[in-house]
Amino acid sequence: MFHALSSNSLTLPTMDPYGPSRWIDVFSRGPIAFNYNISSASYVKVSPSSGMLGGSSNNTDIRLNVTIDWASAPNGSTTSVINITTTTPSGEYLNSTNPYGNYQMPRIMVPVNKTIVPASFHGFVESDRTISIEAEHFSTNVSNSSSAYLNVIPSYGRTLSGVGLLPWTASSQSANSSSAPRLSYDFYTFTPNVTKANITTYIGMALNANPSRPLKYAISIDNQAPQVIQPIPSTQLGILPPNWTPMVSNAVTTNTTMHDLSRPGMHTLNLWVLEPNTIVQKLVVDLGGVRASYLGPPESVRL
Repeated sequence: MFHALSSNSLTLPTMDPYGPSRWIDVFSRGPIAFNYNISSASYVKVSPSSGMLGGSSNNTDIRLNVTIDWASAPNGSTTSVINITTTTPSGEYLNSTNPYGNYQMPRIMVPVNKTIVPASFHGFVESDRTISIEAEHFSTNVSNSSSAYLNVIPSYGRTLSGVGLLPWTASSQSANSSSAPRLSYDFYTFTPNVTKANITTYIGMALNANPSRPLKYAISIDNQAPQVIQPIPSTQLGILPPNWTPMVSNAVTTNTTMHDLSRPGMHTLNLWVLEPNTIVQKLVVDLGGVRASYLGPPESVRL
């Protein structure tokens, strides 16, 4: 047959105003040229919406970009449909019984979620139940003392930079102290009733060089109590921690904490780095939408 999608009915990831555009690949399965034509709701834009594939003088595949005209999209959550029809250059189907070979006419389901944050809000915005934050993009940096302060380390890590406690000789800090250095990140959520949201903290490769002062950080949401985390397990002298091999091969280690984000709206993530050499690279808030990836999701939109 002369064209294919992987199935006759596919569903794109949810689209919202603060997320990426999506795309569809259409390709030829045979030597005969065919025309394709896209039909969709007026607010769902597909480009290019028509063209020719296959044959001796045309490309065999094409990527169609899908965007949303948010000004005309309906409010709330809806699902739209993209239909793809194909004909021969003469306008006829190759197979009048079933022009789509092993499948029915391709249909692409497009979940659309029109969300809006207040004009006064500044910070990161949820998209597809995910918020991803590079550590250096904090809203506030509360560092009141030259003897212990939080500072950005440019080009550190895998995606942008790191944030650590300086100087390297700084004393241990406490998240319960009002003078402890703290970073705050404002973010906005739409998904309701998430009482067990996960926050994954990406930390640079390190060891507990001083057994009496293992690496630690603390994290909290809004006014919730800080959770103190030791990312590298303590071991006997000369024994590497059990997460050493994956930490070296990935150049990062991760720890996940659970938080109550049942109320949609503006929130603040608070981060304390309690020991020097604990270098935080990235923070990912998972409201049920984070997909597996090597580097973690790309950074969310920041207003």
